[in-house]
Amino acid sequence: MTQRSAGVRWISLSAKTVVLAGVVALGFSKYGPFEVRRLSAQIDKLEMEKTQLADYARRLQANRRVAQVDVVKQYANEDRQTVSVLLWQEIGPEGTLGKPVAVEAPGELVYFEGLVIKFDHKHVGEGDPQRGASVVMFRRIFGEHQAPETALQFDRAARPPKGRSEPSEDVEARLWDRFWELAENPELAAQYGVRIAQCEAPAVRVKPGQIWEVTLDAAGGLNLRKIGQRPAPDGV
Repeated sequence: MTQRSAGVRWISLSAKTVVLAGVVALGFSKYGPFEVRRLSAQIDKLEMEKTQLADYARRLQANRRVAQVDVVKQYANEDRQTVSVLLWQEIGPEGTLGKPVAVEAPGELVYFEGLVIKFDHKHVGEGDPQRGASVVMFRRIFGEHQAPETALQFDRAARPPKGRSEPSEDVEARLWDRFWELAENPELAAQYGVRIAQCEAPAVRVKPGQIWEVTLDAAGGLNLRKIGQRPAPDGV
């Protein structure tokens, strides 16, 4: 079920609940006690379904912060190209912070590349403990004046420390081990409940002092949003 279909069904259930509530309000004058109890039970069931659908839609719309980027400064290199100096820090599912990593990206337009696994909407909407939200493995950052293959791969040790041990961690590890198989083999992806496995690299033009956050949609991919601006150092 998609977010739109969940919303349509929620509206339909709301209308039915209102009608039944009106019937119950008049019930004692037109119906017997047994019929009133039956209608009241039906209302309770519809209210529960409405709550479940609202939770389903909320999960599909959710997102979380997965990284923060501080634009420290920019300077011109020997080829007179702008180089952006960034401070990158990943954010774990429980808000834990990874090791800050300094990155120099040639250019003002900077790309943030990661491998993204998106699960079937059904698993996300139902809050599956292992497949309830998209996951990302960041690879590298590179600028517009740079060949992507020349950018350094992120050190896995810089990732946020694991929180409490959960079975989902083992499942996620298996998914990363088979990432390219999942991307190329629809049958295998279906076995794991994976809807999409792909590389994403959103980009923005950055300026000194800016603070950007990277978010990951529960049922989608990566997004970049400016969240602050610090005074730029003198001379930048």
